Amino acid sequence: MIISIIGGTDGLGKWFARFLKNKGFDVVVTGRDTIKGKKVEKEIGVRYTNNNIEASKIGDIVMVAVPINITEKVIKEIAPYVRENCVLMDITSIKEIPARAMERYAKDGVCVIPTHPMFGPSTPSLKRQVVILTPSEKHKNNPWFDKIKMFLEKEGARVIVIPPEKHDRIMGVVQGLTHYAYIALGATLKDLNINIKESRKYASPIYELMLNIIARIIGQNPYLYADIQMHNPQIKHIHETFIKECNTIKQIVEKKDRESFAEIMKEAAKHFGNETIRGMNYSNKAVGAITEEIERIKKSIGKEIGLRHVYSNKVHFGIVKNVVDDFIILNKNGKDLKLNIANVMLMSNEELKEWKEQNLKKYYYDISILFKKEINLDIILKLLNCMFDIEIIDIYEGSNVKNGFKSVTFRIYSYKKDDLKILKKSFLEVIKNIGGINRYN
Repeated sequence: MIISIIGGTDGLGKWFARFLKNKGFDVVVTGRDTIKGKKVEKEIGVRYTNNNIEASKIGDIVMVAVPINITEKVIKEIAPYVRENCVLMDITSIKEIPARAMERYAKDGVCVIPTHPMFGPSTPSLKRQVVILTPSEKHKNNPWFDKIKMFLEKEGARVIVIPPEKHDRIMGVVQGLTHYAYIALGATLKDLNINIKESRKYASPIYELMLNIIARIIGQNPYLYADIQMHNPQIKHIHETFIKECNTIKQIVEKKDRESFAEIMKEAAKHFGNETIRGMNYSNKAVGAITEEIERIKKSIGKEIGLRHVYSNKVHFGIVKNVVDDFIILNKNGKDLKLNIANVMLMSNEELKEWKEQNLKKYYYDISILFKKEINLDIILKLLNCMFDIEIIDIYEGSNVKNGFKSVTFRIYSYKKDDLKILKKSFLEVIKNIGGINRYN
């Protein structure tokens, strides 16, 4: 299957190009900048062309991933060339305009699925991410719709299907108000000339969480966020309401009217209902998760760990040398590597074990041990597996074995060849204490 991503050399388009390529699809990307396109082609292993129409002709799925302000224009350009029985979709943050354009310019046999992934290009995967689909009833009955919906759900996404008009009303608040408020907070901190790093030293958990959310938003593509604010017709009313409430609170504070201030909070809490409790619990979890991970990393000093980069998914494997401020000093292959804690996630023991098995060479040492015939080897192996990476490769009860005994050959594994001698010594000490005898001592 060929997936053509119009505007796939940057942002979320590039994210989907990488993601879909890793899932085994043949991906074609387009972009105006040929140098950037060739770089993406080499980096991800996709095909690049600067011809939108040619890419649209060959795609089984054609995804429009260009900025909101040119989405309608690009749809008009490429939609007539999408083949019948194929899919045309967009991934912009508004849905009414692109939905109408795709319905208008695509051939009758094309399945149109306007789509809004509710995440940015720094997200590591689709797991637990919301993806909104806004097809018309006609296209919901197309087999392509079920295939795409099932694919997204299989990858862990939470898929919501609603009409495009409802989407834009909700997004006016979910994105429009959220971005507006946090960008305004960031701009306020700038105007107050607050030293952000210095302020973290005195931060309450909520302030710390607020700073992280502001940083996450203002660190994204500013033109995308400008388009979200400027192309949704619901935004004007939302802005006016927000400013009105800010001014009301400002006047109450100036008057030192404690009762009116408390009343606003009470009324807002009443409107939230049980969501106030849910919000408290989730914010506690968010704050606790950050603290817990840092503590786990500090306790790992001198030990092997795996750190997965949240943007590139690259794994850094090594021994923790130190934790200094917001940085981990990791000894990787004899060299010190400085990693920002905010940019990496500590891998679980199971995740690290799986990664090592797939990416590192294993060395092994075979050793034969004599045990009495009646001994339960399942229990022995279960015990040894708590201390070693080990398996039984042979059990022998022939003429060369002492009467009443059986010979059990173990294979001990290590990712470091030099460690095998140390592991052998430790293994024999354990064996001696559980009644085993080194057969060839």
